Amino acid sequence: MARQRPRLRRRWLAAFIAAAIAVTAVITVSGLRADVQQTTVARADTSGSEVAVGPLVAFYGDSYTKGSAASSPAARWSSLVAKAEGWTEYNAGYPGLGFVRKRDKVGDVTADVIAQHPEVLIVALGINDNFEWTGNGQAIQEAILPEFQRLRDGLPGTRIIVVEPWWYTAERPASVEQIIGWVHDAADTIGADYISGASHWLDEDPATWISADGLHPSDAGYAHLAQRMLEELDALTPALPGR
Repeated sequence: MARQRPRLRRRWLAAFIAAAIAVTAVITVSGLRADVQQTTVARADTSGSEVAVGPLVAFYGDSYTKGSAASSPAARWSSLVAKAEGWTEYNAGYPGLGFVRKRDKVGDVTADVIAQHPEVLIVALGINDNFEWTGNGQAIQEAILPEFQRLRDGLPGTRIIVVEPWWYTAERPASVEQIIGWVHDAADTIGADYISGASHWLDEDPATWISADGLHPSDAGYAHLAQRMLEELDALTPALPGR
């Protein structure tokens, strides 16, 4: 029988964020920093300390994945999803990162993700390439499939889930739909699961869900992204680990 996992509900998301305090360890891999978020699914080892036992799931993305503007790492959407699912989170979110943007500044993120050998990899990239669009459309298109193919080749046994690139305003430059289409096509090519519609998830209530910086989600916005992500993960077949 499948275990019953906790579900996020909007009526108590604010309380969940306040209570979602987990132990975060910062590790260095090939000179880069990434977060391993210990979930509350744990057992005691021989010394009496708790160690996480949930499946290792990697979240690979940009500032939305890193949780920029969130009150704490525990309030970002990836950590809320990991907690609800009972996963151990490897957070490879790098502010400003895109398929071409900031690649020369953060090092080989792809290799670091592959080195973790996660059971599941959730990729949420593409928003920042819109800010590099002028004169770079072809370079962006040509970077997406090789990135996904490298992940697929390096993680042959990993379930890869690609999320439609985020957006944050009702006004959408033409580049948004173009990049979304390329990302979707590349995800299909490598046989990844694809979650559509994510670029509209913050449309309904930007006054509540976008932070004061006008770009990143607020705590309520990250909670909303987590809720929507859980709904989409529920719909995937076959079911994800632990379900």
